[in-house]
Amino acid sequence: MISINIVVSALCLLLALTGGGFYSSAVQAADVSRIIGGQFAKQGQFPHQVSLQLNGRHHCGGSLISETMIVTAAHCTKNQSPGQMKAIVGTNDLSAGNGQTFSIAQFIIHPQYNPQSQDFDMSLIRLSSPVQFGGPVQKIQLADANSNYAADTMATISGFGAINQNLQLPNRLKYAQVQLWSRDYCNGQNIPGLTDRMICAGHPSGQVSACQGDSGGPLTVDGKLFGVVSWGFGCGAEGRPAMYTYVGALRSWINQNANV
Repeated sequence: MISINIVVSALCLLLALTGGGFYSSAVQAADVSRIIGGQFAKQGQFPHQVSLQLNGRHHCGGSLISETMIVTAAHCTKNQSPGQMKAIVGTNDLSAGNGQTFSIAQFIIHPQYNPQSQDFDMSLIRLSSPVQFGGPVQKIQLADANSNYAADTMATISGFGAINQNLQLPNRLKYAQVQLWSRDYCNGQNIPGLTDRMICAGHPSGQVSACQGDSGGPLTVDGKLFGVVSWGFGCGAEGRPAMYTYVGALRSWINQNANV
């Protein structure tokens, strides 16, 4: 891998250029979640959105895919205990107290997950009790196996997190749109370490990109879960996309373990 500050615990939507790297010399999960820029979401706008709370603090994002199953990034659950994590659904404001909180029964980390390269960066979370769907709480449909979209197709990223470089946490859900990048650029030759389990998205200028904050959160296209926030090259690095775990490539594994 090239020298990278992989901020894999977060999603940062940058609408203004920022400096700093999102990686150090090794792939490692960051401690904070962040979305900078973007827009605040309305209640119920992203009913599949999950906030994974570790010891009472927002830790990572996730997506509700059934009454009892959540999809997130493997680095969000690696070396963590289900008993110390909870899932909050059905809110666009974590401070409002109007979400539903669920205990977690099990983490199912992809057996081929590589913490160094972030390959196969996907985990399933089984809730201790089923979610009641309705209103601001709904599951999201998964993209089909090996589904693909043309370069420059617009996708949506969403998550809870900080709104500036000082990591100010508003606890409110934010979202932004990013472009999918072509495999002509997003391949292992141009981006060392990139695999077929990863897709690239962002703005060529770096003004809108994934960064520190809400790793594990959703990247959606046409209302389906197409990617999971994984890692990237700095916050708003010009000409550098963010990397997402490709749901289509791991669709059969999800089905086998979540029956979805």
